[in-house]
Amino acid sequence: MTWINGQLKASLPVSDRGLAYGDGIFETIACINQKLHLWSRHWQRLQQGAKQLDLELPEQQTLLNWIERALTEKNNLPEAVVKIIITRGSGGRGYKSPEQPQPRTIITVHPWPEHNDNDYQQGISAMVCQTCLAPQPSLAGIKHLNRLEQVLAAQELSARNGREGLMLECAPADNDKPAKKIVIEGVSSNLFFVSRGQLFTPEITYSGVNGTIRSELLERAQALGIPLTPGRYELQDVLNADEVFFTNSIFGILPVSRIIYQQGQKSRHYQQRDVSMQLAKSLNPELQRPCQFNNL
Repeated sequence: MTWINGQLKASLPVSDRGLAYGDGIFETIACINQKLHLWSRHWQRLQQGAKQLDLELPEQQTLLNWIERALTEKNNLPEAVVKIIITRGSGGRGYKSPEQPQPRTIITVHPWPEHNDNDYQQGISAMVCQTCLAPQPSLAGIKHLNRLEQVLAAQELSARNGREGLMLECAPADNDKPAKKIVIEGVSSNLFFVSRGQLFTPEITYSGVNGTIRSELLERAQALGIPLTPGRYELQDVLNADEVFFTNSIFGILPVSRIIYQQGQKSRHYQQRDVSMQLAKSLNPELQRPCQFNNL
């Protein structure tokens, strides 16, 4: 049974455009102590996604009421993951939208995932994925339902027992010069790196997702006096960095101990955790995640 438009239902019509075309948006939200973490940022991104796709959203309070029903049905778990999927609803064959679409909101509640404390203390190993992100400014930033690039990248991780991967933006070669390897994000996370005390993160202009934790850190870094510069960065910039970390709405800030690149032939190790730990102390406890990292 799944909550669809505020009602428990056992099935979803096969005519739903989310299934047929990925025509919709979604959010994955941490629920801590029965409160939605950074709800205002998730709602803001839902609004942005709806605007870019010309998709109608339910009223904010209506959506919150539906989420509350779903959580209550799960006996108000103190910690959980709430997933919201909003599709354009059902439609016939063909890409053209129905003249009077009836959007469908699907809400599911999932157990809170545990993470190994050692991952936070020592950092995780990441790999550079061969699957790249296609630039599409009309979809950049939002969490739309077309996630096949991430599915393929996740298959790469599974095949090599990887924890997380870096995804690069597809860039054509220019005048017989090698294509630039522009780094955008992780498979299911955003990316930050530190060089000489300066914090950097890839800008989300042509591809990628503007994560809620990413948006939050842009403000918190400023409040903590940490200089931060979004921009277009190449893989080599990340490999030359002093420290690297991933962020998402469920695991918070997670440091990287090494990045494996050039099809697994070489790796770059990172020993510093200074800036990432400073930020983690500000954010990770809100998600009940460790914030004490070790310099190696």
